Amino acid sequence: MAPALMNGEIALVLRGSEKIRPGDIAVYHSPITGNLVVKRCVLDSGEKPHIENGWLITPWGRWYLSGAEWEQMDGAQTENSLFMVGDNQFMSFDSRDYGFVPRESFIGRVVSWEGNE
Repeated sequence: MAPALMNGEIALVLRGSEKIRPGDIAVYHSPITGNLVVKRCVLDSGEKPHIENGWLITPWGRWYLSGAEWEQMDGAQTENSLFMVGDNQFMSFDSRDYGFVPRESFIGRVVSWEGNE
């Protein structure tokens, strides 16, 4: 899947994490670097991941999981957190690398962006 947003594009973000749902694109602070990142939410903490032959399957796409990432998915879900992935999966550093992201790390969800018509 190609990235929905490209570097340098301007996005309108609705502040607050309570309305972020799977399928939404959101802005949050990386748990590793603290930098702002933009990724797609594909799992809420209450959802059971659907993994088939090493692929995380969601209505928004399929993401490959390495053996370590697959095993990490079993016990990694924490309450009030979201699993975030990049649309360009083989170039993205995301929840497959650092796990679920707590809602308090989020700025909000992207509601519109330059080029989204």
